[in-house]
Amino acid sequence: MSEILPNALTRSGRIVAIRAGLATIRVETPSACGGCGGRGACGTASGTTVLLPVPASARPGDAVMLALAEGLLVRGALRVYLLPATAMLLGAALLSAWGDLAAVGGALSGLGSGLIAMRMLTRRRASCDAPAVLPAPTFGVVPPKPTID
Repeated sequence: MSEILPNALTRSGRIVAIRAGLATIRVETPSACGGCGGRGACGTASGTTVLLPVPASARPGDAVMLALAEGLLVRGALRVYLLPATAMLLGAALLSAWGDLAAVGGALSGLGSGLIAMRMLTRRRASCDAPAVLPAPTFGVVPPKPTID
């Protein structure tokens, strides 16, 4: 697995259904969630389903591994959080010379512009930033060596 996507964030899942080359994949909840103090407050306790393209050989019920390169996660977080915040601050700074009310208006218009730009960039990059769907690794069970007494 690590040879295919080094430094990838992985999560295992199972294909629930396939329609037109897109699979509905149920992502398994990490075991750490059972010990969380939030007890499902984050919404992941029941598991998550995602819709992703899969190879033609994939079948419902197949176990798969979703892999997302670390860099994609960082770039996505920057695009979603930093772009609107920067646009908001820039809008406020540009109109602050005309008073506080103008600065608030500039901040709101900058935030709106940043959110629209973020949405456009996210839609454009959606297919490039999707996790890779890989077959789940299978581990053979090695029988224990017989002992001679």
